Formats: sequence, C-alpha cells, structure tokens
Amino acid sequence: MTLLLAGLALGLLAVVLALASPSRARVVLAGTSGVLAAALVGAAAVVDLAGRTTRTVTITSLLPFAPLHLRLDALAAAVELVVALVAIAAQVFAVGYARGRLRSRTATVLQGLFVLALLVVPVAGDVTTFLFAWELMALTSLALLLVDHERPSARAAAVWYGAMTQGGAAAITLGLLAVVRITHATSFASMAAARPGTGVLGVVAFVLTAAGFASKAGAVPLHVWLPRAHPEAPTPVSALMSGAMTALGLYGVARVDLGVLVEIGRGWWIGLLVVGVLSALFGALHAVTSTDLKRLLAYSTIDAMGLGLAGLAGAGVLRAEGRPEIAATLVVGVLVLLLAHGAFKALLFLAAGVVERATGTRDLDRLGGLVGLLPRTTAAVAVAAGSAASVPLGAGFVGEWILVEGFVAGLGRTAPGGVATALVGLVGVALTSGLTAVAMVKLLGVGFLGRARAERPASGTGEGRATGLALALLALVTVGVGVLPGPLVAVLARAARDVVGSASPGPAGSITSLTLASTATSLRPLGLAAGAVALVGLVVLAARGGSRVVRATRAWACGRSDLSPRMQYTATSFAEPVQRVFADVLRPTVDVTVSHEEESREIESVLAYRSRVDDAVERALYDPLVRAHDALGRRARILANGSVHRYLAYGFVALLIVLVALG
Repeated sequence: MTLLLAGLALGLLAVVLALASPSRARVVLAGTSGVLAAALVGAAAVVDLAGRTTRTVTITSLLPFAPLHLRLDALAAAVELVVALVAIAAQVFAVGYARGRLRSRTATVLQGLFVLALLVVPVAGDVTTFLFAWELMALTSLALLLVDHERPSARAAAVWYGAMTQGGAAAITLGLLAVVRITHATSFASMAAARPGTGVLGVVAFVLTAAGFASKAGAVPLHVWLPRAHPEAPTPVSALMSGAMTALGLYGVARVDLGVLVEIGRGWWIGLLVVGVLSALFGALHAVTSTDLKRLLAYSTIDAMGLGLAGLAGAGVLRAEGRPEIAATLVVGVLVLLLAHGAFKALLFLAAGVVERATGTRDLDRLGGLVGLLPRTTAAVAVAAGSAASVPLGAGFVGEWILVEGFVAGLGRTAPGGVATALVGLVGVALTSGLTAVAMVKLLGVGFLGRARAERPASGTGEGRATGLALALLALVTVGVGVLPGPLVAVLARAARDVVGSASPGPAGSITSLTLASTATSLRPLGLAAGAVALVGLVVLAARGGSRVVRATRAWACGRSDLSPRMQYTATSFAEPVQRVFADVLRPTVDVTVSHEEESREIESVLAYRSRVDDAVERALYDPLVRAHDALGRRARILANGSVHRYLAYGFVALLIVLVALG
C-alpha cells in the first residue's frame, strides 16, 4: 500500500507543480511527477497481483466532508495496470507535444487532476470515495475538452459530453444509493458480502448502474458523446479518455453489477449482452465508414468496449447458469482486452496527433504517403492496427481468443439460455473482428502506405524524442502481451475468480504457453513468434542467394506507367462496398452534382460525388429530443419575465413542494 500512497502523493505533487512552476518548466516538471505517480501506482498493482493480497487504507484528513477509503484488491489492481500504462504514455507524450494553450497553467493543472482521478477510481473502497473520484474525472475531462474553446465544434462536443456524463453520473449515484439501501453498507467489500436479493430495488439498482457505467464505456445508444468528444479533445487527453476512462466504465459493471448484485436474474444479463454486441457492431461499422482519423478511432473504441460489455454480460449469464468457471474465463478475456485496448488505442490516438501536427489534417481522403514522412510513427501504427484487428502475436488477439474460447465453452455445457448467450457472443465477436480488420486496413493502407495525395514537407515535424518514446512504450506492451500472455493471464485469473465467486482453477499460463482450464485448450504464441522469425529469416536468405537481376515495375499497375495518386483508393471508396451492404443500417447520404458546359448539355464540366454517413442513433433518437427541448425552452421564456415578485413566488412554491414531500 506504500507504493500506492506514494504514487497518489506524487499525483498531487504534479498538480501543485503545474500550479506553481514557471511557464518554461511547468509541463516538464508536472509531466515528470505525473509519470512517476502512474509508475508507482502501476507497480503497486503488480505487487498486489503477484502477492495475492488485498490492502486497505483510510485517509481522514484530506477531505473535510468524509474520509477517503482506498482498497487495492485483484480487480482494482488489474484495471489500475491499464490506467497507469495509458497515463504514463500520455504524459510522456505531452511533454514533447504540448504547445500553445495545452502548455497553459489551467490545462496542465486540469490534466494532472484528470490523471489523479483516473488513478483513484479503481482503488475507491466505498461509495463516497468512488463518487468523488468519478465526478472529479468527469469534470476535469470536460474542462480539458474546452481548452480550445474558440472552436464551435469543441463547444458543441463539450455540451454533448457534459449532458451525457452528468446524466450517467446521476444514474450511477441513484443506483449506488439503492444498493446502500439494500445492503445497509457503503463499502464495496461489505456490499459484495451481503449478496443483495433481486427485489424491485435490486432491479432498479442494476438498471441504473449498468446504464450509467455503460454510458461511460460508450455503449449504444448512450455513445453519442464519444465520437464528438474524442476528436475535439487535445491528443493526450483523447488517449486518456479512450484508453483509460472508457475502461473504467466496464470496471464499474464488473465491480458493482457483476460483483455485488450477484442474485440478479439472467434475463437482465442477456439484455446487457445484446446491448454490448449491438454496440460492438455499430461502432465497427462506423469505424469502417469514417474518414476523420480521430473519429474512426472513437468509433473503434465503441466497438472494443462493446465486446468487453458483452463478455461481462456473458459471464453474468453463465454464472447464473451454474458455470462460474466459464464465467471467470470470460472475465479474464475482458481484462486482457482492456489492457490490450488501452495500449493500442492510446498509441493510435497519440499517432493521430503526430499526423495532424505534421500534415495539418486528419482527413484520410487527403492523407497518404505518411510512411515516408513519419516512418517511426508508421511502424508503431502498424503494430497497433494489427493488434486492433486481432492479428496473432498482438495483445488484441489474445483478449479476443480468450473471449471466443469462453463463449465456445458455453455452447455444450450449459442450459439453453447459456447456449443462446454463447451463440450471440460468438457471432458478435466474429462480425466485429472482421469489420475492425477492414477499418484498420483502411487506416494503415490508405493513410500511411498509400501514395501522397499532396505535397508534403521533406521531413516530419511531430516525431520528437518524447513522442517517439511514448509510442515505442505502447507498441512494446502491445507486442509483449501478444507474445508472452501467460504470466499476465495467470495473475488476472485471480481477479476474475474473485468477481464471479469461482473456486475452480482458472486460466493458467507460463512464459511459453497459455492454457484455459474451462475449455482444455492452449495457446503458444512464443512458439508462433519463433516460427515467424525463422520464416522471415529463410525468406531473406533465399532472396540474397537468388538472382541479382532486379526489374523495377509498379505493383498492381495493370500494365500502365502513368498512374497518379488520384487513381488509388481513397478512404471513402475503400469503405464503399461495406457501406452498400449495410446501407439499411448506416443510411448514408449520397449527393452527386453535375455541371454541364454552356456549349453542350452532353459535356460535363464538373462532376462531384459526396457521401456522408451520420450517426443513425443520433439522427433518429437524439435529434427529435433536442428539437423538442428547444421548442419547450422557447415556450418557457414566458415564465422568466424579469419580475422579482414572480421569482419569489416560484421559490415559495418550490419550498412548499419540498416540505410536503419531506412531511
């Protein structure tokens, strides 16, 4: 616990340094302290997982209204690893990236508070501490979204984010109060030991907390803030929001809904499973069709969090079916997926910031040739995109493989409800993985490996030492988890067993292999990596020993030698086949403009094709609500006529209502 407290103390010191340091040293001093804070908290999590212990501490002198209760158990330690990793990379990146307003005292203080709140949420031991850290996380991230408040798009994103995050926080607060009422306890450990029943209040608590946490994870239809906020936030903040903050939404589901509301009926978990699968498919489809680099990554976050939500919901169903050992396998898969997603998605968001600074745009239809402009960034993006697309030897593949094996285990060993759950989960993982692969191929192939569509500077302007170090760290973790997942999964199994209450042996692993006890299957990625290296070596030797005659030609030129960058696929044209297949879901807006020459109507002078895919849920659900809210606001203006007497009357009536309600 000493490491954890020291880390949080350094987090507070980072805020103080950001507040008191001179402008030239502010970012470096605050960033260094923040990196050390996250590193110590991550080390505390590793020690806890390795030592199989649970530590608690109460701090009574920090806040005036209530003591802070901190509890580091296996689940908190597993999620703290994700938060610490993303926080370290984002703050290292910010040291070399921050310019302009991002270097201001306000922005630096807010970023320090945001990181500190992210680190406290997983180790909050009771309701009061949790809600305090959760609200601090929400408010600081909202303020950071407004760093560049002069842009209308940033202000609009902040309005959407503020409304959704505060609505979610209200639902979480009411749900936790319901749990407190049922269990007569405020600490999460006491709540879990009470095993509250499935009465009306228990169902209300489940619905409210699941909705609130799912909104933070970006589950459909509560996702509308995410594709707006992530592109508008400063790059390090985007990485923190996508890689760490959304993961805390799934942590809330695991901690409260799966860990406390044990007796809730399986029907509610099946409903949450459907929400998770639909969210994953919806996010993957929009990632395929998005051309804004950050917006693509935001929808990809919805996709990954949807799979994680489906995994936790499937664990809830299978535990209700009497198969906690299979449920534990699914929870392990979700935890690995969270770590993998934190690494590769933070890397992709940070790389997007490098690309935007070097080129001045995030539009994939205008990008291309970045492999020559930003070679190190391209290599890191290739690693992250492969992991996101579940390519073997990537961390994303390990997480999805464990999820698939867990759902497969539910096919033949459970009641019909468990079989249906497994089928829905498997279909969701399969379809989502395929669509995600298309999105990542588009991102890497069109934006980085394609030919440049415009003149670029002779060299990149965003690949500094600090930014390169952050990308390298995340790429190393992505590959490391993919090649050596055994030891990590072995320690995460303890957290999964604690969550679902299973005493059966969970997944086990060593340096060379990973074995799932529930399915009697194993994975040996280290051997696969050795085979891949050997194969590449043989290809290189064969190439060196072959003919020295080299013939130069254009790949895929179809016999032509006059190809130009305009003749290659754009991001829009690459996604067009998928858009056609899912046109009924995406409802794209297509516009073709044809202008003719004045001399002849048979000759076109301008032919313009525009295709735009709006968020169907936002268009169908939220746009009518916004219009109704605006209309109600216009009609309500009659109530505010400037009369002090009328305002006093309003206050008097409100006071009477409160007194009657309390009486």
